[in-house]
Amino acid sequence: MTDDTVLGGLDSGTWDALAADHFYSSSTWLRHCADYPGAAVGAVHAATAAGLAAVPTVEFDGTQPLNYHWHKILAGRGLPALPAAGLLVGPRLAYQSHVLRDSDDPALLGELVARVRQAHDRLELREKACVAMYLGTEDVRLLRSAGVAAQPVLLEPDAWIEVPPGGWDAWLATLTSKRRVTVRREVRAFQEAGCRITHVGLPDCWEQLPALANSMAVKYGYPTRTPEFRVEFERYARMTGPAGRVALCHAPDGTLIGFCLYYVWGDAVYLRWASFDYDRLVGCEEYFNLVYYSQIRLAGELGVRWVHAGKKALEAKVLRGAELRPLWMLDLSPGSPLGPASDLVRRHNARLLAELEADPVTRRAVKNRAEWDLFT
Repeated sequence: MTDDTVLGGLDSGTWDALAADHFYSSSTWLRHCADYPGAAVGAVHAATAAGLAAVPTVEFDGTQPLNYHWHKILAGRGLPALPAAGLLVGPRLAYQSHVLRDSDDPALLGELVARVRQAHDRLELREKACVAMYLGTEDVRLLRSAGVAAQPVLLEPDAWIEVPPGGWDAWLATLTSKRRVTVRREVRAFQEAGCRITHVGLPDCWEQLPALANSMAVKYGYPTRTPEFRVEFERYARMTGPAGRVALCHAPDGTLIGFCLYYVWGDAVYLRWASFDYDRLVGCEEYFNLVYYSQIRLAGELGVRWVHAGKKALEAKVLRGAELRPLWMLDLSPGSPLGPASDLVRRHNARLLAELEADPVTRRAVKNRAEWDLFT
């Protein structure tokens, strides 16, 4: 698929200048997304005297992936339903969407919204949804100031671990004394067991990863999927190439027992996929050392500020210093039923925030309360 399709007619250099530090909006990632069957990917951009703005789009051929079932998410939370099918604004993978722009001019953003709606109508989706998912608060605010009337729906938190200047030691100092003791004990157990971690390029090791991924699938009750995982990792290696890096975890005898696929982009390390051969683990905190501690050390060595740990399994991430940021759904359709239901949506958003703050672990990770309060 050509850039003309994937990037909406913009060249890679122009697109990536807009994407800046946002890896999951980069041309590299969007080309990777385009290589999967089951959807037509594209992009919309708008240009005015103020600047340039763009967003990726997806039209699914059939049922969209589970976490993009906007109609089921809304129905399950007692909110007004949207049509099940339609146009997704954002990438089709990774739960991160951004409004790419070189200006915050309201007229520019208004033109972008108009272009998105035009693309939606041209695809004969007039009676279907036009939904942006997994947006950050600032992007939602800008789209609403540009004329989107719907109230945004809080989806879930996104975890980011800050790595201060000074790397590992500086990060360790941000933890409580009790947590520092725990981390040091986990690192010492790993080292004394004789396990080790090496970092290599994805093209050099991808063929070793499917069996490890299958081990995790089987552990959680899924059927054997090694052939499917082989196709998946080949795609990752082919489409993202040297941008993909892998931390490999080796047992004391040198056996490969785990991996963590990640991408270094802009000011962050993006954790993408981790798995282990659970029958070969020696019980020395392999998971935390591979997935978190080695990546925090790497970030410090590279001088990048963040490790993006993503959604789910929040407690383990928060206990290791992660802060939580809100991810939102925003219906861009004119006349959205979420507009008249503004009070209901806000109560839903406030309830999810209250649940986070009622938990003594996650409460302290809601650091920038203004990001949440704007739509609660």
